[in-house]
Amino acid sequence: MVRIVTDSTADLTPEQQRAAGITVVPLNVHFGDEVFRDHVDLSADEFFRRLKASSQLPRTSQPSVGAFEEAYRKLLAGGDEIVSVHLSSKVSGTYNSALMAAQSVGDGKIDVVDSLSTSMALGFMALEGAKLAKAGRDRQAVAECLQGLVPKARVICVVDTLTYLERGGRIGKARALLGSLLNVKPILQLKDGEVVPVGRARGRPQSLSRLVELLQRDGKVGQLAIMHGAARTDAEQLRERVASRYPGVDIQLTEIGAVLGTHTGPGVIGFTYLVA
Repeated sequence: MVRIVTDSTADLTPEQQRAAGITVVPLNVHFGDEVFRDHVDLSADEFFRRLKASSQLPRTSQPSVGAFEEAYRKLLAGGDEIVSVHLSSKVSGTYNSALMAAQSVGDGKIDVVDSLSTSMALGFMALEGAKLAKAGRDRQAVAECLQGLVPKARVICVVDTLTYLERGGRIGKARALLGSLLNVKPILQLKDGEVVPVGRARGRPQSLSRLVELLQRDGKVGQLAIMHGAARTDAEQLRERVASRYPGVDIQLTEIGAVLGTHTGPGVIGFTYLVA
């Protein structure tokens, strides 16, 4: 059977992981000398409390090659083959760690896919791969399907400040938005795997309206989630605003983990989805 491996930035809940049989390899967050595994050792609430209280920005690191080798060996030992799909290679070394591990232990039985995405856009890809695997599709067919979803994956969000992205070195082309933006909220997207600016809005209400406009402009949506960092009330309101436009689509609320939260800061909110 084909097994799916992804990383913790896919923001899959433990229940989703178990139900789909997906293996998740966590990234790491470092507060000084303390190391926490994303979505494992630190809840989102605990992380954002620490982030707000800390004078020093935490740093993040990709899983080691050894962590991927361990996960792969365990699955291969059961006679399975693997499709491993990961966070955009343009913002993290996670994909390269997975690739090196696959070359080391895979014996031609592991395909590694660069999602060029993150959060539930990546999570939806992993879930789709698991569904195909359960239906009996072979490794090549699953990998090709996930590769075909890469250009359909979308992440659009508004951050309260670009400070965290800048300090974490993940700002990409959004650097142009830096400056004294008085109550101006930057709207960002992942495009071809990089953080790029889409625009800006004045204040929170206007920025949420702009997010809704951008989502609707993208046409038909197959799977949709609302991602947020310590902003559940806004996320619930956003879901109410768009639910009637997407009948039959189960709109999930996804709280991002410590790794994405380190780079976006608290208050981030947005849509992650696959276009139909």
